[in-house]
Formats: sequence, structure tokens, C-alpha cells
Amino acid sequence: MGYLDYDVPSDLIFKTADIVRMKGLQCSAKLTLKNFEDILSEPNKILKVSVSLDFSVGQKEILARGEIDGVSRLRCGRCLEFFDAPFHEEFDQTFPIKSEIIDIMYEVKQALALTETIAPVCKETCKGLCPVCGKNRNEHDCGCKDEAFTPFAALKNLK
Repeated sequence: MGYLDYDVPSDLIFKTADIVRMKGLQCSAKLTLKNFEDILSEPNKILKVSVSLDFSVGQKEILARGEIDGVSRLRCGRCLEFFDAPFHEEFDQTFPIKSEIIDIMYEVKQALALTETIAPVCKETCKGLCPVCGKNRNEHDCGCKDEAFTPFAALKNLK
């Protein structure tokens, strides 16, 4: 069911009548990044996004299955360095066959919002920042003794 001559709309809003007329549609597209500037929180940002779609027509509904692949630039929660992380998300959504349009951009944005993690890590072995001097331990060992370090040490003299 691949239609090579079908122009995928850049806003990913499809006309339901076109999909029904073709008895389904399989397509893919690379998406412009301006559509996703507000998805991830700062300082994270999406660098590349592509989507593959498969529309199946039923009696009363159209099933849209999508796969989203891309790369986002994240800041490591341990060492605060930026790194590029690939992502892959999938979605399934049904749309009434009587609707005029199918807005896949909404589904893509929802799936991309789920890719954001609270504290991303550049690599599992990331050593983070030294709590004493603040240097990145991945670059070199600073030699600071942090066994006795506690963020509450400044409170011990308060009464």
C-alpha cells in the first residue's frame, strides 16, 4: 500500500477522504524542527525527527500507526555536559472515518513529550561533578576527598 507519488503534508494533517479513497496509506517524512521547539524543556532540544505512518481503513475508523525516530540534544544530570541521544517512539491511534481531517502532528508531539527524562545521563559510567571543587570527574580525577562531604554540613553550626 505504498504510494510513492503521495505528498506528505508538512503539518501532518491528512484529509480523511484521501486515505479512504486510497484504501489506506503508508508514508514517511523527515519533519522540520520548528514544529517541535516547544516540546522539550530547556536546555534540551530536538535535532532531528522523522516519522513513518501506516493508515488502515476499517468500517467506521481509520487506524494510524506511527513510528518516530530522531535525535535530541540533552544535558547530562550528573556532569552537566551536552550530549546527543537517539530516540524511538511508537503510537497507535484511531480516528472516526467521518472526520474531515486526521491530525498526526498532535500525536507526534505527544509521543515526543514522552521522550524527555527527568535526569538524562550521557553514559552509564558518568562520574559527574566533584561535590567539593565542581570539576568534571570524567575529564580528570581532581583528587578531592568527598567521603565526608554532605550538603547539610553547613547546618551543623546553626542553633
